[in-house]
Amino acid sequence: MLFSTAFLGAQRLIADARATVPVLVAARDLPSDYELTAADFLRAEVALPPELMSRYAPASRNLDGVFLARPVAEGEMIALSSVASGRYADEGRAMTIPITAEHAVGGDLRSGDRVDIFATFDGGDVRARTVPVAEGLEIVSPVEAGGLVTGEASVIGVTVAVTPQQAAELTFAIRSAELDVVRVEGTAGTKADTVTARDFP
Repeated sequence: MLFSTAFLGAQRLIADARATVPVLVAARDLPSDYELTAADFLRAEVALPPELMSRYAPASRNLDGVFLARPVAEGEMIALSSVASGRYADEGRAMTIPITAEHAVGGDLRSGDRVDIFATFDGGDVRARTVPVAEGLEIVSPVEAGGLVTGEASVIGVTVAVTPQQAAELTFAIRSAELDVVRVEGTAGTKADTVTARDFP
């Protein structure tokens, strides 16, 4: 019985090791800030651990018209953290916002997500107020750090595409307030207003 269980377990590991998934790889060296087309990719079958599959563009992913946030070498898999929409390339700014998972959708953030940034100034004071600092920012990539005990990565920040004015406003908020990141679901939403203690009974 023990032999059968061990044998089946070994067979499963071998099958998992041989399993491959189709992904996109660069057909040639691609520079940063380059607008991608279908001709820039090749399909490749690679063996990826399940925990890494969400980090790379599958062969079914349409990347036409998006821009590279960093250079990609020929044959390299396309990491989703290395691509951004035309907005990032046009505005030419990216900055990292330090944030903890409990203030950022539990850390469930990916490249391409849109987020709103709220800043709470003078927290715990009668002057406390929460202000929407930026809306609909695109995440270029989440910033992660490995755990010392479990080895699991946790989000410690997000790199976002911004305009020069947004960069200045966010820098002030980072230095002066507590921040929260809210993921945008769906398309357009209702614009948020500043909230103060007077808004609550």
